[in-house]
Amino acid sequence: MTEPMHLYDAVVLKEWVDFNGHMNDAAYAIPFSRAIDALMDQIGLDTEGRKATNHTLFTLAMQLRFHHEVKEGAPLKVSGQILEIDAKRLRLYQWLRHGETGTLLATCEQLLASIDQTGPKISPFPPEAGAALQKLASDHASLPTPEDAGQVIPFAHET
Repeated sequence: MTEPMHLYDAVVLKEWVDFNGHMNDAAYAIPFSRAIDALMDQIGLDTEGRKATNHTLFTLAMQLRFHHEVKEGAPLKVSGQILEIDAKRLRLYQWLRHGETGTLLATCEQLLASIDQTGPKISPFPPEAGAALQKLASDHASLPTPEDAGQVIPFAHET
């Protein structure tokens, strides 16, 4: 694989725009969240898969970084790369870009867990989903790690 996987397309909706005419900071999480839904569909945890296995993915932690503003009606594309995976968790890095210009709008790093909804509790991925995620992680292993992945929020102050 030579680039991160495409996950989701959207358009900036009117209700996502703030009083400045730009996408509200909270709205940036929406396409990233929908991209996780698309990933779940891809690995067999779609509606039927969740019902059959009683498993879903749950976000344990998320860090958004804002790079560029975007306005109502703009097309969006989300791509992602699995950075790490074990039997119960995965770390996913995502890019939100303008759908026409490719301008980087935001990035999102998430730690996700496999959840057995009968508990609910963190538990191993169902076999089909786990195998699909392992394959994606293997495909992504040759991709470079994003520069800011795994970093804490920097706090710089003037002297």
